[in-house]
Amino acid sequence: MHTMQHTAKKLLVIVLAAALMISGYLPAASAQGPDREVRSVDVKDETSFTVQFDKTYPAGIPAERMLDISVELDNGETLEPEVTDQEVTRQNRSELTVFHENDSLDGLAGELIVNGTAASFNFAPEEDEDEEDGMSIADVRSQEVGADEFWTVSGEVTAAFEEGGQTNMYIEDETAALLVRGSELGSRYDRGDVVSFTGTLDEFRDMKQLLVTDSELVEADVNAIEPELVDASFFEQDADDVQAKLIQIEDVSVLDNTDFNDFDALDGDGNDFRLLGAWGDLLEQTDYDLITGVVNYHFCENKLMPRDNADILEDAGMVQAVTASPDSGEVASGTEVTLRTATSGAAIYYTVDGSDPTTDSTLYEGPIVVDEDMEIRAAAFREDLEPSAVQTFTYTLRAEAGEVEIYDIQGSSHISPYVDQAVRGVEGIVTHTQNNGFYFQSAESDGDVNTSEGVFVFRSNHGTSVGDLVAVDGTVVEWEENGFDGNDDLTTTQITGSAINVISSGNDVPDPIVIGVDRDIPEVLTADPDTYDIYDPATFDAEANALDFYESLEGMLVEIPGQVTVTGPQKYDELTVISEEWGIENRTDSGGVYLEESAFDAELNTEIMFVNAPRGTVAKTGDYFEESITGVIGYNFGNFKLEPVNGLPELMDGGNERRDETTISFEDDQLTVATYNVENYYPGVPREKTERLANSMANELNAPDIITLVEVMDNDGTTDSGNTDASESYQRLIDEIRSQGGPQYAWTDVAPVDGMDGGIPGGNIRVGHIYRTDRVQLADDSVADPEEAVQIAEDGSLSHGTGFIDPGNDAFRSSRKPVISEFVFKGEPVYVIGNHWNSKRGDLAPFGMVQPPVQGSREQRLEIANVIGDFVAELNEKAEDPNVVVLGDFNDFPWSPPVEALVDQGGLYNAIYELPRSEQYTYNYNGSSQSLDSILVSDHLQDGLDVDAMAINSEFMEVHGRASDHDPIMVQLTIPDIDPDYDMGDVTPPEIRFVDEALNENPYVEINAGDSFDVPEVTAVDDVDGDITDQVDVTNNVDPDRAGSYTVRYEAVDSSGNRGLLTLDVRVLSNEAALETLENADFEQWESGLPVAWFGGASNIAQSRVNESDDAFSGEKAAQLVNTGTSHNRFTSERYQIEADATYTVTFQVKGTGEIRNAMFAEGLHGNNYSNYSPYTVLDGRDWTEVTWEYTAPGDAEAELIFSVRSTDDEHLVIDNVQIEKQ
Repeated sequence: MHTMQHTAKKLLVIVLAAALMISGYLPAASAQGPDREVRSVDVKDETSFTVQFDKTYPAGIPAERMLDISVELDNGETLEPEVTDQEVTRQNRSELTVFHENDSLDGLAGELIVNGTAASFNFAPEEDEDEEDGMSIADVRSQEVGADEFWTVSGEVTAAFEEGGQTNMYIEDETAALLVRGSELGSRYDRGDVVSFTGTLDEFRDMKQLLVTDSELVEADVNAIEPELVDASFFEQDADDVQAKLIQIEDVSVLDNTDFNDFDALDGDGNDFRLLGAWGDLLEQTDYDLITGVVNYHFCENKLMPRDNADILEDAGMVQAVTASPDSGEVASGTEVTLRTATSGAAIYYTVDGSDPTTDSTLYEGPIVVDEDMEIRAAAFREDLEPSAVQTFTYTLRAEAGEVEIYDIQGSSHISPYVDQAVRGVEGIVTHTQNNGFYFQSAESDGDVNTSEGVFVFRSNHGTSVGDLVAVDGTVVEWEENGFDGNDDLTTTQITGSAINVISSGNDVPDPIVIGVDRDIPEVLTADPDTYDIYDPATFDAEANALDFYESLEGMLVEIPGQVTVTGPQKYDELTVISEEWGIENRTDSGGVYLEESAFDAELNTEIMFVNAPRGTVAKTGDYFEESITGVIGYNFGNFKLEPVNGLPELMDGGNERRDETTISFEDDQLTVATYNVENYYPGVPREKTERLANSMANELNAPDIITLVEVMDNDGTTDSGNTDASESYQRLIDEIRSQGGPQYAWTDVAPVDGMDGGIPGGNIRVGHIYRTDRVQLADDSVADPEEAVQIAEDGSLSHGTGFIDPGNDAFRSSRKPVISEFVFKGEPVYVIGNHWNSKRGDLAPFGMVQPPVQGSREQRLEIANVIGDFVAELNEKAEDPNVVVLGDFNDFPWSPPVEALVDQGGLYNAIYELPRSEQYTYNYNGSSQSLDSILVSDHLQDGLDVDAMAINSEFMEVHGRASDHDPIMVQLTIPDIDPDYDMGDVTPPEIRFVDEALNENPYVEINAGDSFDVPEVTAVDDVDGDITDQVDVTNNVDPDRAGSYTVRYEAVDSSGNRGLLTLDVRVLSNEAALETLENADFEQWESGLPVAWFGGASNIAQSRVNESDDAFSGEKAAQLVNTGTSHNRFTSERYQIEADATYTVTFQVKGTGEIRNAMFAEGLHGNNYSNYSPYTVLDGRDWTEVTWEYTAPGDAEAELIFSVRSTDDEHLVIDNVQIEKQ
């Protein structure tokens, strides 16, 4: 018996701060024990530290004999802490943890010194200021990406580019550089400005970026950051030392333009690197003296990206070109133009009369005021260099529209008739405010349904409130909101406010337009797409075209009348909804709306509306609001969206539940085949995803004979290692299917050529098959090479058991190749062809500027369909009535031309048509239930066909049990001419049994935390190989010191490859009290200024920010929580026991100003040990408010209840009377 035991002794300490580890190599001072060198010291918390030795530490020798320990405080004092306990780490016996519980470092800062090796610590109280003030860019880059945290960082702007409707701005300080992304940053800040940004840390294709929610100018025109002179070796450093940096490379040889804007290049030493010429004109086969730019991580590679042509210096003997800010274009009268050259010591001369400048022209000494149409010609001069080339900058004054109404500005079109014109005194009533502006609306309508009476005013620090009657001066712009690159999104009409005058306050806002009562949504995007012109107001018709209907409401107050039903799971903090009063007929049984075939390319349900929802909202298809929803209409990411003005009503549970079993009744002499898109699956996904997928396959689908898996990634997932093997991905899922009670599966696929099949870079997603070894087998175990096409012999047999169909065909460019396997079911061949066609990415959004919207991706899918159709037709010709199943994710609808072409060419039938129309879906996109997955079968297999599309994922969020974004679909087939008595050979796995018979009846063990655990013994017997107990492998992850649920796995494989599996569930019981017995829940007990039984290990709020308050909800005391920053702080309980599958309802009282939410810290239960947070409850000075949150424990564990707070002000937040009920 081979045992692989992975346990770790948990240190019973509370980690309250990150520690700085400083390595050293000084010998031990003590001579009273074995010779050991201290390699490093790490301060863990106020009462413990770890020491790393060069060899294993002798556990029996007291630390005092081996270590000379002292503390030097920042105030000059010296301490010698007393050792109270010690512990050698089990996995690393050269590491010793030392405890000094009688000499806490709480409230102190300084250095801990062990045998001359020092480690800094700082447990001093934090200053009462915003938590993230003063963070460097390097500090922010080191934070966790994707965490629900807001970070504030300042840096100097070195570059800015407008992409996808937002600004990509590069900032840098003395520690690092960072890409920040947000709306309109480029119009607010210039290169050289120092700006403070707040936002969340994210990654786009592995390049870190801050998604900006707020920004503020710190100091203009600083220009302290100089480009760093580097060579090609610079790009070999860690990403945090390279990305977004402003750099220069000398003596550059640009070689070939390899792809789009990519250029191969050499530095002066002949070392290669990549240039990205997206913003500067680079020439092939050209030498440059100097190229400057920022580092952009672009398609898996760091590249030097010049910011403009001024960064590209072909001749160093010439002064660099003059640049202007702002650049040429329309400007308002009085605009100041600043001229610059990157050449130090150069003087700029300019003209405005059309002549070329010389040193006799006007010397540039300060900004040039543009008060008329003007052409500025400028050149830079320095005595020791050739003058720069003359640059011409042309400015025209922006037209002024004067005094107009909002509906005049909006006009009856998608583009304002006053775009780029200045407007004055535009009046309206403020209906909704945001940090960066407000919506306002005319008090009276003009009576024209084609014009909107509302508009957004962009202006930070606007100082307006809902109900204010205001007059606005500014410039009309058509702004491209946040969106997808290259998607030609609509623009939104806005006013960039220059002056705002509040005329009066407290006015009633205009009544909202009630959809379905005042106005009906047209059922088609455009009624006459052939003649529609989005730029021609004459074709604009809000009563006939849904595209124009929503545009005519842009910026206005709108009401969706209740009941309002959710048509898809919450995603991106948005809900898709309809009103039940609208009488929509194409409904699913669960309350959704299914997509119907359309005469136009862009199939959509125009009546489905998007509603912005608070972060963390949990909603599934069929949930509903009994009351109406009122908000203003905005637009981003290709869709019009309603922003609620008074929050959302209470969301009611619509009763939609995941099915736990298929409708297909298993028949021994029939074949079940399923397709399941497993959404980028590989061994590194969370354990819960594997368990859910395996449960779907083993139990909910009742273990189909063959399952075609779509989106299986290679073993290391998104790591771009060059590896394409996915054996571990398949095996992990197969093993979990066994653990879930399913049968033994095997797998087959063709590993693709690295990077050639699209999908996430490095992932090498592919299609493969898993199959039950007790029911079917491959006709041939051979697998074709990825560039070798499977051939069909004259008798219909295949050249390989598994292989690609025509992989070299251009139809499969950057897309998955179809994989065919020939299986044998009870003596009869079955040909299964798995598919994952090219995605719809790149198709234009229906609500976009290009009409009709081009569905360009469909052309490639039609090419793919023809290739596969030809293959199936050839198979039909050479084999007599072959049993063919073509299935997978076609990324298109059953009625689409590509899928229908394959059906026609291959003599196939789409099994999804066997289902009622309301059940024909496997996916939800933009709130519409639709089928991108199909199973096509040979025409003769329609006899006895049974079909089930299991809606267990697409309508739900992960919190509901969703395992993927697609639903599985399955068929049961009657295969002609089978042999019911067909001999499959040895398909019986070994039987593994516990020696202790009681465990065979109930494979479950319970121990208390701290007890020892011995793995129970087993025997293994195979019906052919006999006793194979000595071949049993055991995997044991039980940590007897940490409460939780664990599994011990026993596996044995016989000579035929059949795998036996036995599992033992082990529950380690906590010694802590139950969570529902929360101590000091009313905050009446305080010691040393802190609430008793609070401040668990997951707390990161400073103790100085938790104060005793006499403003109690009941009793005499409560807890005040202070965090004025925008990044949240956690205040937690001590540890308590939680029970698997129990639901805990947490209720508490809160008052004051700030934002508060809840979560649970439970080690081992969640990906980063933290559960999903509840949505923030926002308080604006309100009196006591009751907040309720529910948490269902996914397993047994010890947990801390989290109160997360941020943005507190005035009296901050006060909490009291925490109550917990267990259900």
